[in-house]
Amino acid sequence: MSKALTTLLFSCILFSLSASSNAQTCKSYSFSSNRVYASCQDLPVLSAFLHYNYSSSANTLDIAYRVTGVTTSNWISWAINPNGQQMAGSQALVAFQNSSGAIRAFTSSVASTAISTLSESTLSFGVSNLAGSFVNGEMTIFATLTLSSGMTTVNQVWQVGPVSGDNPQSHDTSSSAANMRSVGTLNLLNGTTTSGGTS
Repeated sequence: MSKALTTLLFSCILFSLSASSNAQTCKSYSFSSNRVYASCQDLPVLSAFLHYNYSSSANTLDIAYRVTGVTTSNWISWAINPNGQQMAGSQALVAFQNSSGAIRAFTSSVASTAISTLSESTLSFGVSNLAGSFVNGEMTIFATLTLSSGMTTVNQVWQVGPVSGDNPQSHDTSSSAANMRSVGTLNLLNGTTTSGGTS
């Protein structure tokens, strides 16, 4: 075997090992804050992950929505939409790092997609323990949601977008954008999901 071929083969093996070690799944992730979640989903686009605990007796959903590869110029959001698999009508949790370096986490009821920023407003369900973190290019939203009795399958919408002047701006809405495919359903009882559509 020639030296050039040996070098090429060795390089391919190293690249393969590096790629597999960097491929992250929610099941292999541990939170440094000693938070433990019984269920998780690797969301299909936007390098996003949802970790959660659901209590059917208390109708509560504890979530950690995590996005990797983001910067201080990004906002992230995870939402439930009682009306369908779309952004309009979403009851959203939003977080970003503001200009003072602090993480701002808030709720936003998205009435329409014809908006220039996500404004703080109350949601149609209760939210407590809302917080955010940003460490090493990974932003996370933590929250406890109090859902309606019997709400065991939810429409979920997740997003990443740009921040300007401490205001979350509109995300990419081109037809090929991953943002337009970041919707689906989640069955809280058995963890099954569907994804796709237009957000």
